[in-house]
Amino acid sequence: MRKKGQANLIQYVFVILFSVIVLASVTSLFYTFYMNSIKNEIRESLTHLAVQTSDAIVTVYNDAKNTKYTPSNYTSILVKDVDMKYPSAVSNRNYEISLVGASQIWVSLETITIGGQNVSILPKTSGIKVVAKTTQDPKITVEYDVQNVDVGVMGTSKNGIDTTLKYYRYNINGTTYDLIVLGGSEILARITGVR
Repeated sequence: MRKKGQANLIQYVFVILFSVIVLASVTSLFYTFYMNSIKNEIRESLTHLAVQTSDAIVTVYNDAKNTKYTPSNYTSILVKDVDMKYPSAVSNRNYEISLVGASQIWVSLETITIGGQNVSILPKTSGIKVVAKTTQDPKITVEYDVQNVDVGVMGTSKNGIDTTLKYYRYNINGTTYDLIVLGGSEILARITGVR
């Protein structure tokens, strides 16, 4: 009789242990599914914001590039601006959108040779990118290239604050430059070289 009681006890322990393992596996599976769906939702939202920003950059560039506004020396003028109306959060996560431009510092050179002779050197730049990323877990970053825009870019918007995209034209020592800025900026600058 005593062996039968021990056998029942061992059987109950195994049933409880098996139940705990199954419950933990199901919970882990649901949690993984939930986190993957959240990550996909965040990635889709960030991609949408990056594409929206890219389209606005191209539109602002096309509208403002050929205007005849010329600022006087050491001044700037705002040629065009657009409010991007970003949301305050992406899937209840904080986020930021940044504009990253090609810099003359990061130019890589490609040499063309014909018949063993160096013909020319073509600069290849990385171009303009819109980088949208979460600043909370899960950390997700989306990069989107902006094509056919040959002006400088700078600026960041965080959590839907300061979402104006501005096209500036400024004059430094008689040379006019164009710059697209996202958000606020206290300094309009362009790197021309490193010594």
